[in-house]
Amino acid sequence: MLQAHIHFDVIGSAGLVTLDRPKALNALTAEMVTDLRQILLGWRDDPAISHVVIASSAPRAFCAGGDIRQARETILTSGFDEADAFFRGEYLVDLAIAEFGKPIIALCDGVVMGGGAGLAEHCTHIIMSETTRFAMPETSIGLFPDVGASLFLGRCPLPVARLLGMTGYIINGADCMMLGLATSMVASDQMANLKQSLLDCAASEIDQVIAGFKMDPGVPALNHHMPLIDRIFGGDATPEQMQERAEDLALMRPNDKLVHHVVTAFATRCPVSIKLFWRLLQMADYITDIRAALTLDYHLAMRMIRRADYIEGVRAVLVDRDNAPKWSPNSLALVDAALLDALFDKDGLPPLC
Repeated sequence: MLQAHIHFDVIGSAGLVTLDRPKALNALTAEMVTDLRQILLGWRDDPAISHVVIASSAPRAFCAGGDIRQARETILTSGFDEADAFFRGEYLVDLAIAEFGKPIIALCDGVVMGGGAGLAEHCTHIIMSETTRFAMPETSIGLFPDVGASLFLGRCPLPVARLLGMTGYIINGADCMMLGLATSMVASDQMANLKQSLLDCAASEIDQVIAGFKMDPGVPALNHHMPLIDRIFGGDATPEQMQERAEDLALMRPNDKLVHHVVTAFATRCPVSIKLFWRLLQMADYITDIRAALTLDYHLAMRMIRRADYIEGVRAVLVDRDNAPKWSPNSLALVDAALLDALFDKDGLPPLC
């Protein structure tokens, strides 16, 4: 069966999902998430389907996330109802994957970002390669790392989770293996062969098949940076204190790329988004259930897309591409507890499901 930008096939006892929107790095549209959830629910209940493989039609990207530009345009032309439905649909797909009850394998070559991480990280098997580029970039557009990131980033060491979620730092496949964000690494030029082998095998043979393709991930790039990451993001520091630490380190290490990234991120990304995710990580010990995590994401997304920062952030990054958003408020110091409390207030908001 063929749908716009996404293919669904059954090969033997395996279901195959192929994301096929290469010019947009497989960014997920409302139609794509609706179709994907419908298929997954059907396959979940079909005893003839033993496992599912999710892959991309092109190696450049697994999935760059949700089509947040489309969501912005929908808000400007039609109001918030359709945008709310888009985010709800995206989270319901993530929930369907997490609760599928059968093996689901994500073949994550290339870009894995935002909503793409949501597709991958709730699978039972997350296969990355030397070309994988993983990030949660939402603070650059006035949103926050959602799709259950409070769970999968929350399992990382806290300083690393803060780096990834608050600043959108990009990591590679070896880093993801170290952090538990990937279950195996396979060479990019072997991904197609792995996919075919997974489609041909029984569910009981999946682990054995993957083991036959595994590559040594090598030394994670993050290893070299861990002392600096701990110095900036460790302890009970507030975002303001983290920003100050990074700026102090930049004076001593003017050529350090990670420090430069962090300083730039704190100076240019949405202050409300940064502080919201900082608080979300503080709640990680209490958000242990995927339904609770995605429901909270849904409520936070409904609040955040109604702020001017979302419209402005997407404009600056994806529409006009001037990368000069005008945030309100425009500094971390001006994002007070009352503002965050209002964003986390779920009164009057509908359930996810």
